[in-house]
Amino acid sequence: MVKKENKDQLVAQVTESNEMVLIESRTMRDQNVYRDDVLEKVKTISLLGSQFEATTEMAAEYYNVPADTIRTIVKRHRDEFNEYEEMRVLKGKVLSEFKTEVQGELLYKGVNSLALLNRRGLLRLGMLLTESEVARSIRNYLLNVEEVSDKKQREWAVERELSKRERRRLTDSIQQFFKGDMKGFEYPTFTNLVYKTLFDCTAAQMRVIYGLEKKDQLRDSLTTEDLRKVVEVETVMASLLRIGKEYDEIKQELLSNKERFQ
Repeated sequence: MVKKENKDQLVAQVTESNEMVLIESRTMRDQNVYRDDVLEKVKTISLLGSQFEATTEMAAEYYNVPADTIRTIVKRHRDEFNEYEEMRVLKGKVLSEFKTEVQGELLYKGVNSLALLNRRGLLRLGMLLTESEVARSIRNYLLNVEEVSDKKQREWAVERELSKRERRRLTDSIQQFFKGDMKGFEYPTFTNLVYKTLFDCTAAQMRVIYGLEKKDQLRDSLTTEDLRKVVEVETVMASLLRIGKEYDEIKQELLSNKERFQ
């Protein structure tokens, strides 16, 4: 049966090393983005205006990468920057007022729109850029500061990301190798088999046990040990699919050996 534990857990996204926790995990970035004081500790920074913001070019200079690299990262993760108001795009009257404020009329002459990142947005960039030594220094600083997360939390974050990766391997295996006809219920059926094998519950029953809302991720409530068990079962399941096993064969294999996984 599932054991529910009340504790704070951090979510991270793939990770072969601690550094990848920040690169791959939005939740871990959200946990650390308030520590924008790190920017000056790593490198001298110049910002514009009364709100202390950086243009794309300024961010590129700070991280020693091409401006196009900054634009690509921002575009790819725009929802993050927008959700936390770490970026704004100036146009029209607001842009004119900004030009006057920073006395940059000539510098920005002919510019019809201007993207600006605040300090936290600039720090978020540092947690996303993979080809910048400055960004790497920022990540190393964040991950080596005691208050970021204790060992137990960090272990959970790593395990969470490993479970995501194995989940993707399973869903890919279902898509490529499963030959049965479940009329669109392939993924929830296999998911329920994982939880039945480990916890004698369906996913829906487990959500009730943990008191989860519809938007909540079930795996975020699992312990590190339970996440490892889920990864093990999904690895076996994906392997069986890849050698041509049918669902009933996989179900028999897992349920008849569930004591080994539990």
